Amino acid sequence: MQITVRFTPTAIAAIGERAAAERLTIAGFIGDAALAAARSTDPLARAERDPRRPLAEALDRMAGELNAAVATVRDSGDGPACEAALAVLPDLAERTYTVLDAVLEAA
Repeated sequence: MQITVRFTPTAIAAIGERAAAERLTIAGFIGDAALAAARSTDPLARAERDPRRPLAEALDRMAGELNAAVATVRDSGDGPACEAALAVLPDLAERTYTVLDAVLEAA
């Protein structure tokens, strides 16, 4: 059976490089990849299905909190706002370590 599949030039270049690295023709590589995907429980490995996603989102939120604290320290000079921003850093660091440990355990 013969099937025709269309790819962009960029996709063909990437597929061709990987096929060459695996010592396969492009058609052979595509066939192997399609068969592996068909047999997989999550063939597209969608990010929203990744059990580590909530951990990555938590790290992203904490990075935003850290950026806000640093901006407050930078912009406020010495004073109550600076002290308040610095006061959140130990808790933020502890939460970051907790999430990073969870990410490492999930990996």
